[in-house]
Amino acid sequence: MRHLIIALTVLVIGCTTTEKETELFDSFANKEIAVIYLSQFNLDSVPSEIGKLKKAKSLYITKDSTGGWAVYPPASELEQMTEVPPFRKLPKELGALTNLQNLGLVGLDLKELPDNFGQLQHLDSLNLAMNKLAISKEIGKLKELKNLKYLALFGNKVDSTDVNELKKANPNLVITLD
Repeated sequence: MRHLIIALTVLVIGCTTTEKETELFDSFANKEIAVIYLSQFNLDSVPSEIGKLKKAKSLYITKDSTGGWAVYPPASELEQMTEVPPFRKLPKELGALTNLQNLGLVGLDLKELPDNFGQLQHLDSLNLAMNKLAISKEIGKLKELKNLKYLALFGNKVDSTDVNELKKANPNLVITLD
């Protein structure tokens, strides 16, 4: 009898989990503006289900929705933090959200952008603040974003050579580093 109860419990939990996974981000699927706090979905990274947001024009994703002030370390320590795990990646499905005009990926511990990131050709504004990106390694992907007008890179590994290269590729681009 005890084994039967355990087996039924495992079966019910398994079915429930699958159902929740299918429903993940369904509430955002038909919206043009989406703000996603990963902590509200018990996630620590962006899942492939982000690809459901095909109609989104503005998307902001961060770890949690702290209602108060965000405290960041001094600028002198930020570069050291870019080398400290955890490191996260974005799913390739993000690159399929080609209607995006504004994208915020803030404080997600991102180490790299997906290879198809350059497909986001309608992007006008991109906020990559407080990640762990080495911009020199991502510069090719960022240069593909021809319509980009605003780029926030605070809290990533970036130097003046990166900024100059991006500005040369896109003279109208405003880049914020603080």
